Amino acid sequence: MYNFIAKFYIILDVCKDFAKNKVNDKGNMTRPGVVPKFSDLEVVALSITAEAYGIDSENLLFNRLNNDLSIIKMVCMV
Repeated sequence: MYNFIAKFYIILDVCKDFAKNKVNDKGNMTRPGVVPKFSDLEVVALSITAEAYGIDSENLLFNRLNNDLSIIKMVCMV
């Protein structure tokens, strides 16, 4: 899953370069209301990365991410 995270950050940088002036400094489209924790560009980059890895279902993606994070936390505690 490390490769997934590394690719996510690479794709996020490409999205930031592509969006340039269309998003604010946090990566969100300008709109009223609360600022989300997960920016618009991060959502786009996550979707592109998942598709590149052949993960079509958001449910499957979040289950895999959750499982990998729990494994990483267990290894770090030892």
